[in-house]
Amino acid sequence: MVKLFATLLASAALLQGALGHMAVISPPPRSGIVANQLLKPCGGGNTLTTNVTTYDVDSKSVFVLRPGHGAGNLIFNYFTDSTITNDTKSFPLADVPVPKPGTYNTTLDFAKAGLKNGQSIVVQAIFNGTDDGKTEEYYVCFDVKLASLSTGSSSATTSGTSAAPTSTTASNSGSSKSKPESESKSKSDSESESGSDTSKSAASSIQAALGAILGLAIAAAMV
Repeated sequence: MVKLFATLLASAALLQGALGHMAVISPPPRSGIVANQLLKPCGGGNTLTTNVTTYDVDSKSVFVLRPGHGAGNLIFNYFTDSTITNDTKSFPLADVPVPKPGTYNTTLDFAKAGLKNGQSIVVQAIFNGTDDGKTEEYYVCFDVKLASLSTGSSSATTSGTSAAPTSTTASNSGSSKSKPESESKSKSDSESESGSDTSKSAASSIQAALGAILGLAIAAAMV
């Protein structure tokens, strides 16, 4: 199952790269893999979707994109509106040089940009690329919710069609046991001992009966 999921994920990335010039590795975009990335401002996905990724506002957040060909730069902006048009005001986050095609991990600092815990924003990525003397811009957007996850490192969870929770539950596995478990074990041991005594008593009764029968048989033979 894990291998199948990995294969499907890789196939989706390849398909996205074939349909556009900027494959999205993570987080999941709002536009899906069939978007026309030449359409501004979000490659056709201009309204809120179920692919909402929650990032820790106090940690660095990583966005992984793969420009397909050409060279240029990756520009990251954000919007505070969930429905985006060409007239919606954007705010800058980062500008990353792309000297050649490949996978680029871009770290965004939402707190440094003045964003706060509880805000919902839309992150826009633009690949401004030049190939064979032709320059074009490709767009993709991400729905992001900022929270205080207190993890101390980059962390994200995604709700919707691509859920990827990162929370873990700690447990102690020492020698001490909880009271219910101890009581259950004590009860089990008591029942086991009771059963053993019953078995021993039944065996003794059977043995006595067999002895009596054997005695009567010997007496009859001697008559």
